[in-house]
Amino acid sequence: MDDIKRNSYILPSFIHPYGTNVDNITCKKVKRLQFNINLINRLKKEVSSTKKFFAFDTEAYEHEQEKLTEFGWSTFNNNGKIYSECHYIVDEYYNLRNHDYVPDNKDNYLFGKSKRLPLREIEKILKEEIKKVDIIIGQGIHNDIKYLKDLGININEFRYIDGEGFYSGGKAIIDTTDLYAGYYLDKPSSLENGLIKCNIPHEKMHNGGKLII
Repeated sequence: MDDIKRNSYILPSFIHPYGTNVDNITCKKVKRLQFNINLINRLKKEVSSTKKFFAFDTEAYEHEQEKLTEFGWSTFNNNGKIYSECHYIVDEYYNLRNHDYVPDNKDNYLFGKSKRLPLREIEKILKEEIKKVDIIIGQGIHNDIKYLKDLGININEFRYIDGEGFYSGGKAIIDTTDLYAGYYLDKPSSLENGLIKCNIPHEKMHNGGKLII
């Protein structure tokens, strides 16, 4: 990343490319990055080990995005204690396979045994799990939250936090792209590029349980 110095401050080049004027967009990007940095600092200082995180991901059929084919989640605390982790394959959509835009890794869960259940059964399990957690977290989590709402799962207690509006005592939703940006002082990244940046080995992407481990 090529950084530039402006009035003794270092601005990442993705915020202020060299040779350009400071404008409203630049200011908004700086403010957003400040929020991301603040989010990381406050998570470290204010979130106790009793809080349960819920890392969550879904996979959808690429030609009909409303059809969810996989669900994966892991619950843990900020000390690294894992309470549960699982990968569910939606039985009625088992034969719907992605391959045109993303690879099909439905049967390649690497952290245990996948469970194949009807969508309604997975919904029931998911509803009970979400009742037990404090913070929902995921990569590009907005789409996954929309899917939860579409399934009729009540998440009204949860609200997005990004460092601007931070409430450590309540239930929250965090996008890992904000954490990446705040930690590396870089623009938000895809999951695969983020793993490469963190030197984390990975394979079999686009498995509903892979992205949350």
